[in-house]
Amino acid sequence: MNPQRLPPLPALRAFEAAARHMSFARAASELHVTPAAVSHQIKQLEHWLGLPLFRRSANGVLLTAAGSDYALRIRDAFERLVSTSCAVRDHQQRPVVRIRTQFSIAAMWLTPRVAALSRQRPELEIRLIAALHRASGGMNADIGIYFRRDDLPGHSQLPLLTGPFRAYAAPSLIGRAQDLRPADVAALPLLHLSAEDRGWPSPGFAEWFEQAGVAVPATLPGLRFNLGHLAATACMLGAGVALLPDYLCSDALRQGSLVPIPGPALDAPHPYFLMCKDEPDEAVAWVRDALLRDASDAASHCQRAP
Repeated sequence: MNPQRLPPLPALRAFEAAARHMSFARAASELHVTPAAVSHQIKQLEHWLGLPLFRRSANGVLLTAAGSDYALRIRDAFERLVSTSCAVRDHQQRPVVRIRTQFSIAAMWLTPRVAALSRQRPELEIRLIAALHRASGGMNADIGIYFRRDDLPGHSQLPLLTGPFRAYAAPSLIGRAQDLRPADVAALPLLHLSAEDRGWPSPGFAEWFEQAGVAVPATLPGLRFNLGHLAATACMLGAGVALLPDYLCSDALRQGSLVPIPGPALDAPHPYFLMCKDEPDEAVAWVRDALLRDASDAASHCQRAP
């Protein structure tokens, strides 16, 4: 915007006040200037516009028709300016809670929960950051959700997500799975989590079939993924059977998009911990406690699932 195209802003403020009070004296009192200064600023604005805004008389001032219309427009512009400025100021003052976690936890577990928390506390700004685990250094977030890491002074690590890996599939692939046996799974397409691409171990179908007492080839065919939420998404689309941790599947179980297949439950090699300061501010503590409660509720639901 070219500043030369703007009318004199102090004159606009003086005009708006004078038009609202219909008095130069009361406008001057509000603005903490003299009535002569208000009169001078309004004359400056009239000169800039090229038309009179007030009719002056011994009895006071009255708006001209053009002045009355201009006053309404200026008042509307000032109100929008005030509301916009307040919104920016309030945004800067909103409590911000930054949560950093691994990609699959962010996609399948945390995203629906922070959306619900945001509806409960819309004044909070919750920032979800999906990023690789850093083995050393600071958290770079208010809450971190990863495998257990080295202790960080002034921070606590609280158990959050743990539970066995089970075989899951979409109803579109297997129906409700009540009559499905582990031997039947060997004939279905399999979805694998590839340990060499993930950087951390997770149970595989070879162990699952071994515990189920089903003989299978040493190399099992199927699609391979390096992240749990990719395998879970393919599973929900009916692409095959996946070995997934219960905590990633709790929402899908409730929604009916996944069903567990009868068979072994394999121990998870690593639980997830929630790390945050020992004495966080109120907003961070509220989000922390809500996530801990929800994780506990989700674990109970998975344990009750058939």
